[in-house]
This record gives sequence, C-alpha cells and structure tokens, in this order.
Amino acid sequence: MTRDRRAFSLVEVLVVLSVIGVLLALLLPAVQKVRSTARRMACQSNLRQIAIATHNYESTLGHLPPAFRHRAFETPDPNVQWPLLIAPHLELDSHARMVTEDFRKSQDPFLPTPHRGVSIPLKAFSCPSDPRTAVAWEYSFVYTLARPHPTMITVKLALNSYLGNGGAHSKLRDGVIVADGRMPLLHVQDGTSNTLMFGERPPPANLWIGWLYVGWGATGPNGNGELASVIGVLDPNPFLVRYGNSGPCGPGPFPYREPVLNATPDCAMFQYWSLHGGGANFAFADGSVRFLSYSADPVLPALATRAGGEVVEIP
Repeated sequence: MTRDRRAFSLVEVLVVLSVIGVLLALLLPAVQKVRSTARRMACQSNLRQIAIATHNYESTLGHLPPAFRHRAFETPDPNVQWPLLIAPHLELDSHARMVTEDFRKSQDPFLPTPHRGVSIPLKAFSCPSDPRTAVAWEYSFVYTLARPHPTMITVKLALNSYLGNGGAHSKLRDGVIVADGRMPLLHVQDGTSNTLMFGERPPPANLWIGWLYVGWGATGPNGNGELASVIGVLDPNPFLVRYGNSGPCGPGPFPYREPVLNATPDCAMFQYWSLHGGGANFAFADGSVRFLSYSADPVLPALATRAGGEVVEIP
C-alpha cells in the first residue's frame, strides 16, 4: 500500500522564506555588533600591551620613550618613532635587532634602499577596525632629506593606528610623549590615572602621515613629531604655523569629535578619533585603557597635560 506525499505549496514556501528573511534581518545587526565589539576589545588589548611596554621601557631606561629621536641629535637611529623604541618590550626583539642592523648600514631609512622595517606592519600597532594597518601600502613622495637634492621616492610603508600624547600643545611639550624626551613618570604630577599616554588616530587616506617606522612631524624635517608620532589636543593647524596658510581645514585647534568619513579634505588627521564609532580608545599613564566618548572633548586638554593641576571628571 502506498501513501501519497503532498508537496509544499507555493504559499508555504514563501512563508518559510519570509520567516528566514526576518530572522536573518534580526540576526545580522547582532552579528555586526558582536564583531565591532570584538574589534574594539582587540584594539584596547593593543593599547594595554603598548602601555605595559612603555612602563617597562621607563623602568629599564629611567624615562618614557621620546616621540622620536631627532636627526639633529647624535643618535644611531635618527627619526625612529616611539613604536620601534618600545619594540623590545613587546617581544619584538628580532625586529628591533633588524632595525639596528639597517641603521648601521645607512642612517637614512629610505636611501640608497629602504630599510626592511619600513614596510613591515606590526600587529601591536594595528587596530583591527582599520584593515589598512595590517598591510604595507605603496606611497610616493618628495624626500626632502635626500642628499644632495630632494628626491622623489616610492616605498611601501607600514602604518600605525596610535599616537602619543604630546600634551595640550605639542610645541610646549606639556604631554608625556615628546620629541627627544627623557621624561620619567615622576614628572606626571597630575596623576598617572588622569593623564593620557596614547590614543587612536587612523592614518589619513592620502597616507601623508601615520607611518610606523620613522617620522619627523607635519612641519617637515625640523618638526617635533606632531601628527606623525604625537598630537596635541589644542594644536593649531601646522600648515598655518609653517606656511601661513591653514588650507581648507581651518586654523584649528580641532575638537575631539566624530569625523566625516572619507571627507575631502581629510581634516580628521588633526585630532584623535577611531573607526569604532562614538569615541576612541586611550591608554593612560597608569597603564589603564579606557574608551572615551566624544562628549569628553571639554576635558581632553586637561587629560593631556602632565602637570597642569586641573581637576578632571571623566564623563
């Protein structure tokens, strides 16, 4: 005896597909939120490792790492920025040795051939929310430090998601990560839990700054690291300072706020911000890491100074 089998009707199939579609529509935002949270936590973990490495650097050498070692000073590795200086304390000893070897061969990181480390991304300085920082990018620019004349060069550059705290005003060196600095933690008189050490700033789309290996600042070879390795939260537009013309972004200072993504011009390069939405992660001088919403803009200058004597309540 055979039993007839009834197939699904068109209406039943459509109902099932509609239910599945509704479930997927409800599930997708949840999945995206979980992924976004995971990326933000991974970014916080990076900053925590960076803060611990910076403390180990300070314990070993007696001072915090400088933003970079300026070419004008007698140094074996001119213009190397703070990420490479703390690399040995991030279990990147082999990378640090490679940097030392290449600088022994040539103190110029780009000529006659680029140093190997120029194009090697380091996971500790790559925020997962910005996949650009996980790979090297080809970039062409006029290298003004080339001898005897400025030279157009093309290199692959590794990028950095984080900047040191140069203070409220990086020119005044009132932060904790400053050019050629030799500052011990004891000089952080406002309290290490109330003083910024590092924060997020994705490199701009034109890759003009945000390099991992070397840098000298937005104002050229005589700069103090601003926008390249550090930022001051009340800094004016460096173009205005150097050239007398601030361009389309205005004279500054630039508030801590949600930027317009993919905007032209890319004025977000002048401020802390992140791709997490709503704010950015910051490492404080005590080693803690906190996510500060953009509503913290009014207190950010007080958090940036190491000895301003301000009373700060973080929102």
